[in-house]
Amino acid sequence: MSGMSLLQSDWTLALWAVLMFIAALGFWADRTKLGQNISGAAIILAVSMGLSNFGFLPKTAEPYNVVWSVFVPLAIPLLLLKADLRRVIAETKGMLVAFFLGAIGTSFGALLGYYLLPLGDQAGKLASVFSATYIGGSMNMAAVTQAVGLDPSIATASVAADNVVGVMYLAFLALVPSLGLFRWWFNHSGKSDGATVETSVSQENTEDGVYIDLRHMGLALGIAFTICAVGKFLADLFGVAGYSIMFITAITVAVANIFPKQLKNIKGDYEMGLFFMYLFFAVIGVSADVVAMLDKAMVIALYALIIVVCHGLVIFGGSKFFKLDLMEVVIASNACASGPASAAALAAGKGRRDLVAPAVLLGVFGYAVANFVGVGLNVWLGN
Repeated sequence: MSGMSLLQSDWTLALWAVLMFIAALGFWADRTKLGQNISGAAIILAVSMGLSNFGFLPKTAEPYNVVWSVFVPLAIPLLLLKADLRRVIAETKGMLVAFFLGAIGTSFGALLGYYLLPLGDQAGKLASVFSATYIGGSMNMAAVTQAVGLDPSIATASVAADNVVGVMYLAFLALVPSLGLFRWWFNHSGKSDGATVETSVSQENTEDGVYIDLRHMGLALGIAFTICAVGKFLADLFGVAGYSIMFITAITVAVANIFPKQLKNIKGDYEMGLFFMYLFFAVIGVSADVVAMLDKAMVIALYALIIVVCHGLVIFGGSKFFKLDLMEVVIASNACASGPASAAALAAGKGRRDLVAPAVLLGVFGYAVANFVGVGLNVWLGN
């Protein structure tokens, strides 16, 4: 692990090529059994971290700065262009209550771990990143990591901890509907009649391929660049340049809810945003120091576990009080802790196709609000 690397930091095109290949590897991994269990993002982190720590890639270079400063902000509007929040209120009903309970549990767990554990000088940033992660998902983890400037080594350890603890919690959620205690304790409506439920939210693409129209790509990128430019201008204007992502998120949600009919037919926006986020995970891995990461890995994993346990206790305990349906609570918890893709897959896998669309909507709602919760918590903790 010497200070020199095989590819030099000024070999810009070569470094871009490697980053693109690593991101592509993540998408390929997502289609394999291993990738479905630990996520393509985790594989991207492992590969990019290995390449930099064993001397193939430099830890700092201009392409990495471009990903941080341009691609991450761009990804937010691309991922949220179809976040029509009116549909969330209209179509999720009791699941939205469960989602809010889960968000409260997540925030409480983030604060509890913040005060209990020796997280060091990055404690407030970790609280903001993990609260965003377990209210929205990996997209929010990346966005808030960039917004608060979390150290790359700590960020890598955080993603690793999130994958381990998150997978354990998702496995638990998959078991809950079949556990006698939960079936006795909660209302349980059983399986749906199998009717197909349509959803126009294009965030969840389950086909083998994605229809790409270059006109749509250009339009989506143009909108995204415009939103980012306006968001950065407003952040600078109000003297909070470091939080431009918050303005970008707010503007995107406003645009998505003012022009839902005009935006719903755009194709490829979500996929481009996801690709940019995978580039971000590659850069995080490349920039990470393995020694520093391992030094903090255990305490960060314990922190993630505290948050997930608090999330589960509050969402299941509160949902029992409100007499919510067990499967709706399980899917809402999945959407809150992991995002729309996992929640929709679990709903379909449990035979509740009537819950697939609400799962997607709740996950997208998490995308929209988690950045505000995470950054707000960071500010409240005095960072």
